[in-house]
Amino acid sequence: MHKKTRIAAILTAVLLSVGILQSGYKPWEEGMFPLSEIKKLDLKKAGLKIDQNEIYNPNGTSLIDALVNVGGCTGSFISNQGLIITNHHCAFSAVQLASTPERDYLTNGFVANTHEQEIEAKGLTCRITDSYEDVSDKVLGAVAQIEDPASRLKLINDVMKNIVIEAEKKDPGIKAEVSEMFIGKTYVLFRYKIIQDVRLVYVPNRQIGEFGGETDNWVWPRHTGDFSFMRAYVAKDGSPAKFSKDNVPYSPKKFLKVNPQGTKEEDFVFILGYPGRTFRHRPAEFIAYQQEYVLPYVSELYDFQNTTMEAVGKKNKATEIKLATRIKRNANTMKNYRGKLQGMKGIDLVGQKKKEDNELARFINGNVDLKAQYGSLMTDIDNLYKLINGDAQRDLWFAQIYNSTSLLSIARNINVFKEALNAQPAADKQAFYDQNVPRLKQILNTTYEAYEIDADRKIFKRMLADAAAFNVNQKVTAVHKISSKHANNNIAIDQYIQNTLEISKLQDPDYVMKTLLSSLKSISSYTDGLLLFDLDIA
Repeated sequence: MHKKTRIAAILTAVLLSVGILQSGYKPWEEGMFPLSEIKKLDLKKAGLKIDQNEIYNPNGTSLIDALVNVGGCTGSFISNQGLIITNHHCAFSAVQLASTPERDYLTNGFVANTHEQEIEAKGLTCRITDSYEDVSDKVLGAVAQIEDPASRLKLINDVMKNIVIEAEKKDPGIKAEVSEMFIGKTYVLFRYKIIQDVRLVYVPNRQIGEFGGETDNWVWPRHTGDFSFMRAYVAKDGSPAKFSKDNVPYSPKKFLKVNPQGTKEEDFVFILGYPGRTFRHRPAEFIAYQQEYVLPYVSELYDFQNTTMEAVGKKNKATEIKLATRIKRNANTMKNYRGKLQGMKGIDLVGQKKKEDNELARFINGNVDLKAQYGSLMTDIDNLYKLINGDAQRDLWFAQIYNSTSLLSIARNINVFKEALNAQPAADKQAFYDQNVPRLKQILNTTYEAYEIDADRKIFKRMLADAAAFNVNQKVTAVHKISSKHANNNIAIDQYIQNTLEISKLQDPDYVMKTLLSSLKSISSYTDGLLLFDLDIA
């Protein structure tokens, strides 16, 4: 199960212990807590045996210093030589990129018996939390007097960006990021050290790392070897550096020591890592929107994409390897979403949330001051979601179109670059190009690594057909232009694909890297049907 990028502690405080559940003990609290909230909790009472500062201490070394973000996953340092343990699926994309039909590490696994045998984990970086600061007051203070939701959201985003710029300007050696831990409530500034040289040390073969497959994924109990080892490397002076044979293993401030005795019933359970977000505070309408629109649409779309890519992958081993990561990610999300749907319907989660919302409404209406300020809150939420639901099909289509079609994603990135380039004064264009084109090449290379024309063609056709079938209130103008050229939507779409995607020079990575992006003049003058389509829907 994939973990996201916002660091927080999930405290289940013995809920995972069958013994305690049977004893009738009721946990004092559970849920997701940002590290800034830990000091407010009585973890000793819940069973914590170490000092609370040993978990997170902004003024010293603590367990948090042993945790890293590896490509969006939680990893843990387990040696003073930069050795990291993480999940098998977190190393999957790097193993895929290192694999060939002749050296199929994806299927057979990989092991390095010495440091010299470790291989580059392409595409992965290691984020180490350098410091952490609650900036909620700074963010929310800037919007305290603003009531319009759109203006408020825009200013919040602007303030978050400015905090990041200020932090990185103050310390150029770090990467800053402001995360919205709880919407409208908690905002945290993370300062990261980014290690660019990450290497594969040990990855189990796929039969172990994926034992049980998608049947067992997201299911408890799960019996799988979902683990891999990597190592972080830095320059000899300790500074982050790109992959080089001269680099040395990173020495972390803290690494975890494994208790060989394991755990026993009634042990305190504390999960520290990068879980992402919680929706437990959202209204019933949000849950209903997920159940009615998001989860069914995305899971069905990903099922189609995977069926398509699996069929394309059968033509040869190299193509199968190329598409493996994308298929795995889709399957992971698909299983998660279908499981959520089943669970939500099974316990009538929407109905439960409506009861909670009704209780909140009664509480508000029972207080004169609260009623004066928030009396229309629930009605306002209902009205807002009527608008959201009305645009659901179109919004979800726009949310998926670029992830679905590699060439369109490439076109979007090129257009974004060109727009930024055109916004520069004439005298600055060359400098902007020189400074930013390496990053663009890196982004496009990543996309090409999972690009396969046969899959792109079929998935792009599916996306266009979906949009062409939307009712008039949700129509996508750019797609309507295409479908209106023939009485039969499928024929119109086939003709469009033949005249755009099939002849686009973006199909050729060598042309894009060596010719299109070779000079300011070539990228400034380039256009084709996919770039024009992107501009129509952007």
